[in-house]
Amino acid sequence: MLAHRLAVALTLFAAVSAVAQEKPLAVTAPPEAFFAKFNERDREAAKKFYAKHLDMQGLSIAAAAVVDDDALRRTHEIVTHLLAGRPDVLQTMGKVGTRLIVIGKDQVYTDMPEYRNNPNPAYLNERVRGTGGLGVTSFGEENLLNLPLDRYDDESIAVHEFCHTIDAALTRMDPSWRRRLGDVYKKAIAAGLWQNAYAAGNQAEYWAEIAQSYFDCNRVNNWNHGPVGTREQLKQYDPDGYELVRTTFNLKPTDDWRYTPVRQQPSVIAPPKKFVFDAHYTKFTLAREFPVLGSPKVRDEAMLKANDTVRKMFAYRHDILKAMIADGSRLVVLARGEKLSDLPEFADAKEKAGSDLPRYHRYAKDRKLMVVPEENVLGTPSDTFAGETTLVGILAHAIYAVTAERPVDPAFDKRREQQQYELRVKRLDVEFDAKLKKLFEAAGEKGLWKGTPAARDRAEYWVEGVKAYFDATGTGYPPNKADHPITTREALKAHDPELYQLVAETMAYPGKVDWRAKR
Repeated sequence: MLAHRLAVALTLFAAVSAVAQEKPLAVTAPPEAFFAKFNERDREAAKKFYAKHLDMQGLSIAAAAVVDDDALRRTHEIVTHLLAGRPDVLQTMGKVGTRLIVIGKDQVYTDMPEYRNNPNPAYLNERVRGTGGLGVTSFGEENLLNLPLDRYDDESIAVHEFCHTIDAALTRMDPSWRRRLGDVYKKAIAAGLWQNAYAAGNQAEYWAEIAQSYFDCNRVNNWNHGPVGTREQLKQYDPDGYELVRTTFNLKPTDDWRYTPVRQQPSVIAPPKKFVFDAHYTKFTLAREFPVLGSPKVRDEAMLKANDTVRKMFAYRHDILKAMIADGSRLVVLARGEKLSDLPEFADAKEKAGSDLPRYHRYAKDRKLMVVPEENVLGTPSDTFAGETTLVGILAHAIYAVTAERPVDPAFDKRREQQQYELRVKRLDVEFDAKLKKLFEAAGEKGLWKGTPAARDRAEYWVEGVKAYFDATGTGYPPNKADHPITTREALKAHDPELYQLVAETMAYPGKVDWRAKR
């Protein structure tokens, strides 16, 4: 009987403990001790700004009233897992008074009291959604909670920035740390690893980047990232870096952790009010800050496939995509059963006889709109484009239309504070158009594209080159002087090597992980 009662008691205790563990951590108003740690210059601003606080063994996690409590709890969760094998690091941070602050999803970096006096706020707010440091470390709410408008939706800024904080703590704790990290970093760079990647910049960024990969939360294959995004890839690619991270975090198998997002992104949502789109569009997804829209009739699958195509095509030329975003360009996926005249931008054509209404629309300066049909995006049997990935051609045309008339910016390569996506690229402007004009005229003299749309003008010449480069042409149209249509990258290189070279240089794919359009 006693044994039975003891068993029942233990069961009840376990149940109560489980409930207690599931109870959300209490987010409270910041205590006075929190504000006492601010320097006098920032203290009053901090008191007016910070309304939420979560204590973590001496570390303060804080945010303004507009920030979701779960963002503070998510910060606590990530830090707990990262330092499960290094309580000494956590203790050091607690003694120093490290505070972790959450930048609200609708706030910018320089809204934070600690950063409000930083120089060049426009540059910082465009680039930064968090920074690391032993005194103050910050993370964006949208990234912590994996919200739809997160510009860094395929990596964890929290892990990256907190690893900078860990680096700073280890520097204080261990006199050999900086030397050991530096040795591993220099060896990796000498071996040709991380070429043109953010990790190559300095040993601090190297540490934060390889730690991200170790915890499966690094961005891959874009303007400043290579293909290494997971623990297994890190071990294969940079085994010394892998060993440094593994031994430094000192995690037992029972404490091992890999980052898992709260929500999968990108996703399809209702258009946020701040974008002010017509009410016809009830579906929205963001492709690296570029808006993709649809009516209720469009399948989410088509929206996300279009999103992915935009991301892949501009993976290494985000500066071009940013130019299109700044221009106000947007993409609409046209549902099966919809017509162009059903879209609000074409309402004037609804009752107009002889209207030009194919199932796609290229960018034009008056509408700044591109339209691609759902059936083509998904490659369904009802598609009428003969295997062509129409979106690639539409985007190629927009590249030319948006950038080719821009004047040269003589300061582009000389600015001290260039964005990461502006490095190692040539800005598209009238010089690009002049080069394209020269190539088009030379190709015309040779009759290379006679009998195809590419012979029409240099904009079409560019579009056909981009389509072939990404294998997006479909069955295509054979030039008079070719045995077959030019439908692949290899065929383009053989048929018109100068156009191939221009497209390759412009889209910046050589030397990087490749992408081709797939149907």
